[in-house]
Amino acid sequence: MIPPAARAAIAAHLTDDLDVHPHLATLVVASLADRLAAEGWHITDTPPARPVAPRAREEGRTHRGLARRLFPRRTWTNGDPS
Repeated sequence: MIPPAARAAIAAHLTDDLDVHPHLATLVVASLADRLAAEGWHITDTPPARPVAPRAREEGRTHRGLARRLFPRRTWTNGDPS
């Protein structure tokens, strides 16, 4: 899928650079876009999401797990904190 603005920009470049008639340029761009879509190509205006490393996602969990092992919670006997 090619956004309409991209189709118009490509058609304008065909018209300006190659002296193609505007209607013919629009038809050529539509035909090329359909062929690319049939082959599985997708041109979008949204950037792809950045991949996140698995360690970066789990860092908070590992620190918490390590802290639990190193510093277990204090248990109070008879409700007395001292």
